[in-house]
Amino acid sequence: MFGKPKPAPEDGPAPSRRVRVLAEQLDEARDVHRLSNHPMLAAVTADRFRASVTRTMWVFLAVGLGFTTTGVHDFLAGDRPITDPLWWGAWLAEPALAGILVTLLRWEAAMLSHNVDTDAKPVRYLKRLLLAATLVANVWAGLAPAHGGISKGMVFFHLVIPLVVFLLAEVMPVIQQTCTRVREQALATVPHAPEPAPATTAPAPEPAPALTRAPAFKLPPDVAARVHAAATAARDEGRDLTTDDIRRVARLPEAMATRVLADLTSRNGHPVTT
Repeated sequence: MFGKPKPAPEDGPAPSRRVRVLAEQLDEARDVHRLSNHPMLAAVTADRFRASVTRTMWVFLAVGLGFTTTGVHDFLAGDRPITDPLWWGAWLAEPALAGILVTLLRWEAAMLSHNVDTDAKPVRYLKRLLLAATLVANVWAGLAPAHGGISKGMVFFHLVIPLVVFLLAEVMPVIQQTCTRVREQALATVPHAPEPAPATTAPAPEPAPALTRAPAFKLPPDVAARVHAAATAARDEGRDLTTDDIRRVARLPEAMATRVLADLTSRNGHPVTT
């Protein structure tokens, strides 16, 4: 007497496996494109790039200062023998100057990462004095070596490498400023969440329609059973069934889940009833 409800006529054949796979790939591509273009990700990428470039610059700055240390030592030690204390003390001159320079650059990097300007005259004068002292000592050591004749190659590199170190010290703040500006521009475009509306007494949600009629979109029996179970759970919670509920239990592409939801909950804009 009471048989199962007769299924509604199908709108068309079920999509093939190839269609489902391509639909899933299309949904994934949309998600990847949306996330990869999010302003917050652009801000994080700018910060990571700034840190990576800064670390590389620090490495080459340290290598350059290591070379200039030998020039400053030759300039100070001259032809003194290794037993002379000044011969050993001469090795400390350039590390002392380099330590002051490195500390100053670290301070600049920290301030610029917070968008605080550090372009003050005492800062510029101190950097230029430190680097000028290194340049003069290296060039002098190359033009008047304590041992052997003058080497054109050594004179060239004792001139160029201190200049490169000087330019690195001037370029690093520029790198910090530009990367910080890119990060701020990205953060400025991050959409802000809307302010919550004032609390009001909302009407009780209407119960979800009874899902006694089979959907026009043909689903495998086990998938259809999971969808109906999700619909029943949503109705018990006092809310409407959503595509997220369907995709969670059936793992369908978004477009297919939307069609299943439409077939389940409405026909021509009206709720399904029995």
